[in-house]
Amino acid sequence: VPGFEMKIGSLFSGIGGIELGLESFGLGQVIWQAESDPYARGVLARHWPGVRIYNDVKDIDESTTRPDIVCGGFPCTDISNAGKREGIDGEHSGLWREFARIIRVLRPRYVFIENVAALLARGIDRVLGDLAACGYDATWDVFRASDVGAPHRRERLFILAHAAIVGHERPGIARRWRDGSANG
Repeated sequence: VPGFEMKIGSLFSGIGGIELGLESFGLGQVIWQAESDPYARGVLARHWPGVRIYNDVKDIDESTTRPDIVCGGFPCTDISNAGKREGIDGEHSGLWREFARIIRVLRPRYVFIENVAALLARGIDRVLGDLAACGYDATWDVFRASDVGAPHRRERLFILAHAAIVGHERPGIARRWRDGSANG
């Protein structure tokens, strides 16, 4: 959409897949990223030269440039069926708390979250509840890699949240994309 460009802040950036997708659709420009892995930070620096890269999400605070959208996929290690299955309070996946803190501090217009589909059983209530407590409505669903032509299933959960409209009758509404059912 010409003229519709947002400032993008990315958490748990990895090698920048979400940012690449947002930029390729002309939705915005990355203004900062946060990634702890040195190799991944090197990839980010090559693809987004001059963009600020935080080594730790805990370094992001009220002095950080406010983006229009915060995106990211917080660690799934404790949520994934291939992982420890401890849930969102596990050592790594518990970093969701930092994601939620950053949303509260920076108040972006939009939040875009990606994670494994197992989050539906091991933490979606916390994520949607935290988003609602921060004043965001959310829409979510699970998509398979095969939905876009890949030869494997690999299910991923995507959540798109937006700041609730003032005067909205039911702030904190969470809806599944495809069936429109509400959990809020």
